[in-house]
Amino acid sequence: MNLAPIISRLRLMATLLWDVLHNLCTGYYQKEVPTSPQRTAVRKKNCQESIKQVLQSVVGPGDLLSSDIRADFAAEAYAAWGDCPGCIKAKLAELPSNGENFAKFNEEEIEHTFVTDSPFRDIAHAIVNRQQKMDERFFNTVVERVKHFHGNGSSDYSEDDFKVMAIELNTIAGLMAGIRAFCAASNMEVPAFPAKPVPSVPAHFKTMSDFAKGSLQTNKSVAWGPYLPTDQLREEVTKNFDVDRSLMRFAGDNPTGPTSKASAAPLTCWEFLKWKDVMYAPTKDVTRFLRVPGTDRTLTRGQLEIAAAEYTGGKACSF
Repeated sequence: MNLAPIISRLRLMATLLWDVLHNLCTGYYQKEVPTSPQRTAVRKKNCQESIKQVLQSVVGPGDLLSSDIRADFAAEAYAAWGDCPGCIKAKLAELPSNGENFAKFNEEEIEHTFVTDSPFRDIAHAIVNRQQKMDERFFNTVVERVKHFHGNGSSDYSEDDFKVMAIELNTIAGLMAGIRAFCAASNMEVPAFPAKPVPSVPAHFKTMSDFAKGSLQTNKSVAWGPYLPTDQLREEVTKNFDVDRSLMRFAGDNPTGPTSKASAAPLTCWEFLKWKDVMYAPTKDVTRFLRVPGTDRTLTRGQLEIAAAEYTGGKACSF
């Protein structure tokens, strides 16, 4: 029996419990560090460099998707966030109504303003503009669209491979929405989207079996989404791509962990984790409930959590 995941979860729980109890018993609340023009400049520079890194990553090759597929899809999501009149009109009209097939309505009924020829461009609009409509049926539709793109599934790909591609697309769209939302909230100029490589660069892996041992897991008593236990990632892959396994699995193999779904596309997920380290809080510090997220931050951890809760509450998403 492998005790490592159990020990990891116990340590995580113990760390969280100690911080919460310490705060409860002592009334301790770490004060924010006074800001300054110099610290603000450092923060802005770090954010801009982190955003640039993410943009460069999404136009390059990914887990199972080529640079062409990723770049066109990312460009569509980047342009669509909050700016597609068709999406806005349908959202204000609360269309489609509950119970209707949102994926079909989004593809056939909404007059989107497209900027690319991506075969998945309507999906990009749906993910960044209609997050409250994301559910299992929508995800399965994305999987079917990916299958159709590859000749109705008549290829060397398995069902899990198609699910990984769908998760990779969703993670890319999430990153693009995150950048646009951050720029809007911080009044920062939206960077220009970079050019994609010419010629196209193939994906890093041909199938999921190239980077993982075993298959995707689903625990519907917890959530419907498929996930990949971090222990199934091949060690040579994380080593060759300089992926920190300890950070990738900071939530253990818990299907409720914040990266448990995205980890099915590990290289794209790793770009997300590196981005989060700068834009939110370092992964290694996530368990320290009251720790200030970084020397260039002006919020305490508690204040940051309040802001995150407000944003999450306003951007309901079940995908």
